[in-house]
Amino acid sequence: MAKQVSYVPFLRQCFLTASVAINIVGHGSVIGFSAILIPSLRRPDSHVKATPSQESWIAAIIGFALIAGNFIITPLMDTLGRKKCHLMTILPVLTGWFLLLLVNNVAGIITARFLQGIAMGMLGPLGSIIIGEMTDPKNRGAFLTSVSLSLTIGVLSTHAMGSFLSWQQNALVCSFITFTSLLLIIYSPESPAWLIAKGRIKEGEEIFFWIRGRDPDQEAEFEKMVEAQTMKRKSSVIGQELPFKIKVKRFFTYLKETSKKPEFYKPIIIMFLLYTMFQFAGINVISSYTTDIIHTVVGPDADAKFLMVMLDVERLVCNIIAVFFMKTLKRRTLLFSSGAVCVLSYVGKSAYVFAKQADMLPFDYKWIPITLIGLYMCSLTVGISSIPFAVSGEIFPLEYRGLGGGISVLALSLNFFISVKSFPVLAHAIGLPITYLLYAGVVVLCLVVIYFTMPETKDRTLQEIEDSFRGYSPADQKSAEPLNGPTNGELRRCSSHILY
Repeated sequence: MAKQVSYVPFLRQCFLTASVAINIVGHGSVIGFSAILIPSLRRPDSHVKATPSQESWIAAIIGFALIAGNFIITPLMDTLGRKKCHLMTILPVLTGWFLLLLVNNVAGIITARFLQGIAMGMLGPLGSIIIGEMTDPKNRGAFLTSVSLSLTIGVLSTHAMGSFLSWQQNALVCSFITFTSLLLIIYSPESPAWLIAKGRIKEGEEIFFWIRGRDPDQEAEFEKMVEAQTMKRKSSVIGQELPFKIKVKRFFTYLKETSKKPEFYKPIIIMFLLYTMFQFAGINVISSYTTDIIHTVVGPDADAKFLMVMLDVERLVCNIIAVFFMKTLKRRTLLFSSGAVCVLSYVGKSAYVFAKQADMLPFDYKWIPITLIGLYMCSLTVGISSIPFAVSGEIFPLEYRGLGGGISVLALSLNFFISVKSFPVLAHAIGLPITYLLYAGVVVLCLVVIYFTMPETKDRTLQEIEDSFRGYSPADQKSAEPLNGPTNGELRRCSSHILY
């Protein structure tokens, strides 16, 4: 019986994570689909023809649509709940896949991918929040790594199927992935953290201990969560029984005051930098233009389809390794070590392509650019693509998790569009070597600022992370005394929870 207590909650957390992860697999298929679709449209027998400009829009429109999805999901997460919002992400993706089967022009393809991008924008902040709220701190990092792992599986499956299926058949198979996630979401419970925030403490308690199991650590975390949310509701500046106009006015006053709080703006700044670094590191660029990049860096006679699948397999293996690293290494250690390898790989590819185009190479061994690309993909997968999604599920206080996550993920969406849309334009205008150096410069700049701003979150409860942004040391968190007293007439909550 004692053994059952140890692994049953873990299996339940695996099930809840799977409902998010399989949905993300479908979104990874959306990202990788353009690398199959665009070369297919270039074939003489294709019934749909696209110009180079239209091709870049097909690949990049997802990033533009992500922004719309972010705006849609941000207010809904805190009003409808995590589960209902998760269900809402399914319809646009399925509609997009079925629309791709019916269209016969570029406008229809772009519309279908725009719908899928909206769903991706909705799931962006939501997926990490669901996993972060429902999993144990000891395993949370590994579970959150499933976000990047699932994206990798989605890209790999699409690229692999593209080797022997038409893009229409590929779209049909991908739709079944999303449908599978729908079934898992239906049987998943609501987030206990959201239920507690809404005052449904009894219901939240049942789900919390059903997911986590009962032990002193879990009971202590639950008590702190309830205590914080109880005092938050008592000191809320938004009246519950006031006229609508007054509610709106007080809401904007609330936003103004909230924007001054370090536990609100510091996580947003950190996530903005992490998401910008993630996109300009090029994970979605290489997923969208794999064959073009391989032909330019390795050579026009390279077997691009084979190398594309091999890179996806490498990405999958490195993602699995990343799960182990997330359990053993600190977040900062993993981020900065992988970031350094990414920058060096960027510089190496830039130098190789420049020397090759200038006829300065005394040799032209294909294993050199392939090794550089492989090293680059490893750095992206092990740390740069896993850390942002892991930290996004840990860093925001419960009170601002929906709003802060929605605002910060705008950086992910906007930079997705900028990096993917601008890459072919820059590569044609200033050359691939300079484009690589430009992207590497953005990554370096983000890493430098992150070094001085991002705290370590490994093995810390969400409440401890929240208190650290409020200005508490670990000793203060135990003694419940703040480093700085309340200012500007703001209310002291109780224990270690204060509204600044």
